[in-house]
Amino acid sequence: MMVLLIYKFLPIIIPFIFTGSTAPFFVIHNHDIKGHETAIEVFDQHNKSVINETYSLEPKSDLLQPRPLSLKLSWEKREYTFKVTMDKKITNTIKVEIPNRRTLVEIRLYYKSYGDIPHVDYESTEIIPISIETNEMMC
Repeated sequence: MMVLLIYKFLPIIIPFIFTGSTAPFFVIHNHDIKGHETAIEVFDQHNKSVINETYSLEPKSDLLQPRPLSLKLSWEKREYTFKVTMDKKITNTIKVEIPNRRTLVEIRLYYKSYGDIPHVDYESTEIIPISIETNEMMC
């Protein structure tokens, strides 16, 4: 019986051994000195709702959302639409591609952008209410 279980789950376990852990699905960073209520709606490429949750973030805090099991086991890139609404007032919607298990979506509230200038001028920052981008986690 035990041999049968190992044989059945071996194809699932082997990739985790060689590729390491997966990144979270998304991370919310609240850069503001105030707390915010943030609603996150995530839709897959078929416009099926994957996540529809509201989170309360304290000032200067982070929140990690683990990856759904279907995405943990997936080896193909997928496209998702993220709709982020902060305090029921400000909304940002963006399509993102998650090419692998180490890619996560970073959502930043009241993020200070210094632009793409090599020599940053810290006096002229732009504050972005909701920033959404993908990032690769280094393992």
